[in-house]
Amino acid sequence: TTLPGLYLVSVGIVSPLNSIASMLTGEQPDKIKTCSTMNLRSLNVIFGMVNLALIYCITSQLHGLKQDYHPKLAILNSLNLSLLPVLFMFNFLYYTDVVSTMMVLLTYSLHLSGSPYHASLSGLFSVVCRQTNIVWVFLVAALAAGQTLTSEVKHHQARTKHPPTIALTTYGQTLELIHGLGSILKSPWRAAKLTGLIVVECLGYILVGVGFLLFIKLNGGIVVGDRSAHVAVIHLPQLLYFSAFFSALSFAFTLPALDHFLTFLNKNKLTVIVAVIVMGLVVEFNTLAHPYLLADNRHATFYIWRRLLMRHWSVKFLVIPLYLASVWSIARCLRKSDLIFKLVFPVCLAASLVPQALLEFRYFIVPFLLVRLQVRPSSFVKLFVEL
Repeated sequence: TTLPGLYLVSVGIVSPLNSIASMLTGEQPDKIKTCSTMNLRSLNVIFGMVNLALIYCITSQLHGLKQDYHPKLAILNSLNLSLLPVLFMFNFLYYTDVVSTMMVLLTYSLHLSGSPYHASLSGLFSVVCRQTNIVWVFLVAALAAGQTLTSEVKHHQARTKHPPTIALTTYGQTLELIHGLGSILKSPWRAAKLTGLIVVECLGYILVGVGFLLFIKLNGGIVVGDRSAHVAVIHLPQLLYFSAFFSALSFAFTLPALDHFLTFLNKNKLTVIVAVIVMGLVVEFNTLAHPYLLADNRHATFYIWRRLLMRHWSVKFLVIPLYLASVWSIARCLRKSDLIFKLVFPVCLAASLVPQALLEFRYFIVPFLLVRLQVRPSSFVKLFVEL
């Protein structure tokens, strides 16, 4: 059901090694067992180490100029993220998750380093590894476009009598950006200039997007091979499952903020009540169980579903406070992120998870890393607890 990116990368590595081994040993290439199970799985071990390096690069790119940043903290932070249990397990199997994650991280890192065309090429490779990575290519493209847009709005405001007020809240920053954009769009020349700048910056991503749409048309859908087990649905509880997954695996950062969460509950009673009601309705009327979840006991989610969530009809409602705290924790982790990231990431998260009927932790790897990378490593104690 997935494009053969892992196999293509493997051929690109194994074939040259096979030729070298043939020259050194005098054996015929077809008699050298380069494609043994151990060798192929070893490729994923290498990709896992590359992920560690990429996570360190992204950590330094996002937080390197911030106060109290220290390379030792960044190294420990990167080690922790590379040991994310779901991802770490796949380092030792021949499966697509490790190389798929590697390509997404490389795309994000290249964007942060100011190389949009290299980033778009990496984004193309990420889609060849897994089709749903087009969502994360879109995220990086939006970040690139947003960077250009924000810069032009600030320059325009600086030239006018209404300079930016530098709002501190996400709402204030968004409102300011909308007002600035509206002011630019009033002038056809400035609007055309802004459009041109964004197209030049995002041309590589646009080509990847066009290529992906062409693939969808020719293939008749996003899935290749057997499509019966991967039918797109609307499955909103996936967002709640992801939030709980994130909080559970980053508890060293979420638990210390519990007092702030209680303060939030006290100050926003109406919002909290509405959120709980909405979550309750979603859980009651939109909880889906994929056949694999009910029958495939090779997956941890099989046991979580059977022995915890479905143990009693009330359990799925009793965990709503956990979902609420978890969603709040994710928002808190993103509070100091780039404005465009904060606005676009939730959309991409929904586009990635909501169409999936199957509850599968592998789908949470990339969004987990993207959120967790936004947290500045500032405490050895928290990082050691997380480790």
